[in-house]
Amino acid sequence: MLKGKLVELKQLEESDLAKFRDWRNSPYIRNYVREYRPLNMLNQKQWFESLTNDRSNIMFAIHTVRMSKTIGGCGLTYINWKEGHGEVSIAIGDGEWQGKGCAGEALDLLIKYSFEELRLHRICAIIYSYNKLSIKLFEKHGFRYEGFQREARFFDGKFYDEMIYGMLDYEYKEIINVQNRK
Repeated sequence: MLKGKLVELKQLEESDLAKFRDWRNSPYIRNYVREYRPLNMLNQKQWFESLTNDRSNIMFAIHTVRMSKTIGGCGLTYINWKEGHGEVSIAIGDGEWQGKGCAGEALDLLIKYSFEELRLHRICAIIYSYNKLSIKLFEKHGFRYEGFQREARFFDGKFYDEMIYGMLDYEYKEIINVQNRK
């Protein structure tokens, strides 16, 4: 378990799957994730079971510290252990908790875990160009714009770019050093 002041990241449990399915099927979340199909419990259980044997994905449920309520999910996907990199994913599915700093704190916990515990060299996020809130979140937490894939996302009748944001281990250490000096 990774714990902050607002949220903690806990091992994903089978009991979380129905909430995750509902969130992923909501138009708000589905507009920002790669999965375009509506999901059912069979999909969720197959995905959950695949996490046991697949070392390239590490997923967490985001819980509130005070109430221990599941409010979202996050993790590292497409981890390449040989090259030392992975992709960050994060979503606050519970609308009551969106915009309250929970995503930022969960992201900070995930960044720390990535570099300090897993010893990855690079983490990145793929963000659709219309997702201005996520771009702002990742920039605020030290990710740098690296480039884009042109018109790689079809959404709402138009093509959009996929923006690539990344952070390297030594950039993370620089951020920590600056924070420790304050």
